[in-house]
Amino acid sequence: MWLTWLGFLIQKAADVERSSGNGALVGLLCAPLSFFLWAALKESLRLLIWYELVLLFYFISSVEAAFAYQADWLSAAGLILVVINFTVCMLYIRYRGRESRPLTP
Repeated sequence: MWLTWLGFLIQKAADVERSSGNGALVGLLCAPLSFFLWAALKESLRLLIWYELVLLFYFISSVEAAFAYQADWLSAAGLILVVINFTVCMLYIRYRGRESRPLTP
């Protein structure tokens, strides 16, 4: 999860730089991802579920960029990283949710 998170931050920063954006725009795009880093460090399942919902908006943005810039490896990498990050977080939440549930016969 950490590697895909870091890779996605780098991809977003490179995408903004490619379109001649400035540092404020990079910070604005990466702020929601950085906020949920605290949730991952705290291991809060509720905040990780909210992170999953935020990732859906990044998924929509990545799909749009992948189809807008054809044959662009940066947009395709962002799409792949979002899908991997979403899947890994979902599996982690599912595993931890079962672990924290009390055993009742």
